[in-house]
Amino acid sequence: MVRSNLLKTIRFSETEQWNVKYFFSTSVASNYPISNIGKHTIHITAKTKLYEEPERKFGILGISNEVGMFDAYTELGKNINQPYIYVENGYLTYNPYRVNVGSIGLKTAELSNEYISPAYVVFKCKETLLPEYLYLVLKTSIFNTLIKDNTTGSVRQTLSYDKLSNINIPVPPIDVQYKLVEKYNKRIKKAQALELEADSLNEEMDNYIFDMLKIEKNIVNKNDLKLLKTTSFSKLVGWGAKMNSNTIKPQDVFKSSQFDNLPLEFFCAINPKTIYPENIEDVSFIPMECVSDIYGEIIEQKTGKVSKSKGYTAFQENDIIWAKITPCMQNGKCAVAVNLKNGFAYGSTEFHVFRTNKNAIPGYIHCLLRTKRLRKIAMNYFTGSAGQQRVSADFLEMLTLPRLPLHSDNPDVITQETIVKKNSAIRNQIKIKHAEAAKLRTQAKKEFEETIFNEN
Repeated sequence: MVRSNLLKTIRFSETEQWNVKYFFSTSVASNYPISNIGKHTIHITAKTKLYEEPERKFGILGISNEVGMFDAYTELGKNINQPYIYVENGYLTYNPYRVNVGSIGLKTAELSNEYISPAYVVFKCKETLLPEYLYLVLKTSIFNTLIKDNTTGSVRQTLSYDKLSNINIPVPPIDVQYKLVEKYNKRIKKAQALELEADSLNEEMDNYIFDMLKIEKNIVNKNDLKLLKTTSFSKLVGWGAKMNSNTIKPQDVFKSSQFDNLPLEFFCAINPKTIYPENIEDVSFIPMECVSDIYGEIIEQKTGKVSKSKGYTAFQENDIIWAKITPCMQNGKCAVAVNLKNGFAYGSTEFHVFRTNKNAIPGYIHCLLRTKRLRKIAMNYFTGSAGQQRVSADFLEMLTLPRLPLHSDNPDVITQETIVKKNSAIRNQIKIKHAEAAKLRTQAKKEFEETIFNEN
């Protein structure tokens, strides 16, 4: 429970800065003892000069709002131009500029990297406070309310360790902290199990497609990379040695041993021109974040104006949009555009667009473009610099797909509709698994907050 007092008195000598929020107070109520964070933690400020070991590789940690702390990358000491902070297991860190949106991390044994930028605040717990317990407290919505009273800055709000250390939180006895964390983790493990089941269903979906289309599941590199070799002009995948040195070619990705293999352009136009009708102004706007990488569908449609669509990627009803940039492509951001406002839309410039003709059902193309195999092999054909790598249209134009009939009254005949219906059924199962997992995560968080912040 959070208590807010409308007004409190304060001595002039005790004012820290001219900001009205410092004249108002927010406090928490709990059945457990209340204590400030600084009493139970130690600020870690020691830095290591990694550049003094220029040829040694160092593992660097990062923090994201979604996953917390993660292994970000490795780098040679000579390329790190400032001292970094060593992070031991059990240490907590946060981004002082983004702590209000959950940019907080806990170092666990599952993470192998050990250093983090000095831009982050790093601290450890004393024996009276369990790191896992404090991490859960820091991620609660109530704590987020508390830090608003302690951030500084007008535009870029900042929470220093000194400010953090003065925030009061419930601190139960250490044995109770263990029990609370254990209870929370029990629900989370159930959620993770459901998410793993969903991942298995994704694998099942790909395997079904390969089985039905008689596509070899494991493509083997039959030729070692040579410094120089000849190839026919028709087999070139764009211009450049890098593009053509991959031993797995686009033509092999979906090569069927039973059905005719025809170029992708036989089934659909790649990046066709979209012309808006003159009598419409309102259309859908689909930025990248509106496409789910879990379900492969559009999860939100914003309202757009044709007059403001210049510079975006335009598409229309039943087109397939496919993210071409890293990491969105690897994550599977690909969807069939349906129920568009007035039948048209525009969105991210990082979409490739596919418009099917009489030879294909949109869902059939969508199923194949979302397979993990395609996404994995497409990475070998990236163009551009690190962080801005993309899959070019050249790669897509070289793809071949098995030719199947669209429909059939004979249930023994494999059709595009057969593939689409099976894919849809499995995707619905995946949605159910993720919904159940999300419910468990929400319950775990709610129960934890109510237990430590409630007052009977």
